Amino acid sequence: MSPYSASPKITEKKGQSTWLDLQLPDLRTLDRAWRAPTVEELIAADNHLVAVDLVAYHLGLNTSSMYSRGIDTPLGVVQIRHSCIAHIVEKRQDARERFARVALDTLTGPFEVWRVAYSNDTHRLAFIGAYESKRQMLVIVTLEQGKLLWNFMQCDAKALNKRRHGELLYQRYEFLPGKEKGHCEQWP
Repeated sequence: MSPYSASPKITEKKGQSTWLDLQLPDLRTLDRAWRAPTVEELIAADNHLVAVDLVAYHLGLNTSSMYSRGIDTPLGVVQIRHSCIAHIVEKRQDARERFARVALDTLTGPFEVWRVAYSNDTHRLAFIGAYESKRQMLVIVTLEQGKLLWNFMQCDAKALNKRRHGELLYQRYEFLPGKEKGHCEQWP
């Protein structure tokens, strides 16, 4: 491989256990009682620099001297670094800064968290956010140097179901095995 060639693309490994294998509820038909209340979207920024500042502010990096902070999650503290935010909002057509509050809410109160294996023999955490709205949330946390917020994106329930694979580490609900797929109940 030439020193000038692009690095191989890092992808999720195939063949990991999925929500279907575990007979978990389908996000497309998930009862409203299981969903978190809708979190208000922010207004899209005019440019990349404003988008970075907007996300930083709403993730709690709200002073110019704050470069990182920890967020308590069900799986321990996740670090948020100002230096990683530019990556999140770089695709301007997506205007991901609009979902900073939803991403923070997903980190602190996820529907599920999956440990996903990648082609470079690393793992990342996929925090799944199920909301009472058309848009759902996926937050990706890297594990190479502790838990670090890497990315977040909104998507519909069908697309988010496809990201529910790997090792299920956390679920906000109890599921009664043997129920018909897509139907679940909480324990009293």
